[in-house]
Amino acid sequence: MKLNKNSETSFENIIILIFIFVLSVIFIHRYLTVIKYAEISTYKKDINKIDIAIVIYKVKYGKFPNNLSVLVKKGFVKNIKVNKKGYPITPFGKRFVYKRKIGAIISNNNNLTRGK
Repeated sequence: MKLNKNSETSFENIIILIFIFVLSVIFIHRYLTVIKYAEISTYKKDINKIDIAIVIYKVKYGKFPNNLSVLVKKGFVKNIKVNKKGYPITPFGKRFVYKRKIGAIISNNNNLTRGK
């Protein structure tokens, strides 16, 4: 094997590059996992906020809101992302599914994954 001027062989350099690559892949995978669990946690927290806002609206006005944008416009729901029309959206970019008859958010398991 040929040594370069720093007394390193090409083989040693390749081993170091492979080691750095493996550590990078592990780090990126862990990072993406943490992000996924953070989004799921935010999703559940937002559902709880909206459920509480629906109950408060029901107590104040005697009926369930027509849609979730009413809760945002009247200030019952704060610190939740909304789309252009004023409807609260999940951390995954989808609108929450609201059933007015029962006054509740329907939890959709598809929202817990990154999908279309």
